Amino acid sequence: MSVLALRSPVGSADRRWTSARSCEEVADLAAIFAARVNVCVLRRPGVSGFVRDAMLAVGPSWRWLEDVDAATWNGESLFAALPQRAESWGRRSVVEDVRLWAGVLGELTGAQRVGIRLQRLDAPMCPRFHVDRVTLRLVVTYLGGGTEWLDGRDVDRRWLGHAARGASDETSGLIRPGGTVLTAAPGDVVLLKGEAWPGNVGRGAVHRSPAVPEGTARVVLTIDPLA
Repeated sequence: MSVLALRSPVGSADRRWTSARSCEEVADLAAIFAARVNVCVLRRPGVSGFVRDAMLAVGPSWRWLEDVDAATWNGESLFAALPQRAESWGRRSVVEDVRLWAGVLGELTGAQRVGIRLQRLDAPMCPRFHVDRVTLRLVVTYLGGGTEWLDGRDVDRRWLGHAARGASDETSGLIRPGGTVLTAAPGDVVLLKGEAWPGNVGRGAVHRSPAVPEGTARVVLTIDPLA
């Protein structure tokens, strides 16, 4: 059975958010198709200890990239690329989770192929709030702090990027008075609608990587639909 057919979208979304939806089931991620929604977050209670152990074994600068068939990829290339010092059941747990979300994104978007990136980050990849020039991106943080984003009502897009003239996100005027920086927890599945989504120019999800405290690291999965 299709993972997205397990349950139709329901009214469980947190309506205090005007551009984001908090989801309880995989099928609820279909809320991303709503015109006003640019972030969907499927809350998970955390990744398994097996996954965490495997991610702790990943060394500095480790990165794995591959374009795969969303429906048929068996994950063996990722299993082989993960550090051998990680227990096999930990590696297998990582592979099964990545396979699941590659399939979900392919089914959700109709893309036959998806691009997968899994990597360790010892510093924020994108420390400033920004929008992506993609249609849709799925993000899961397996280790470390989760993705941060702003609700649409809390952001003044005039101050995105170079317009801030070097001022911090917190002082540039980008975050409207009373605005709150929202944060995903490790293991949460985050869908970010980009500027290339049809009809979404000027409305892409505004997000950033969290700070990475010295001596720690993040391991982050991103999946993009390709074709």
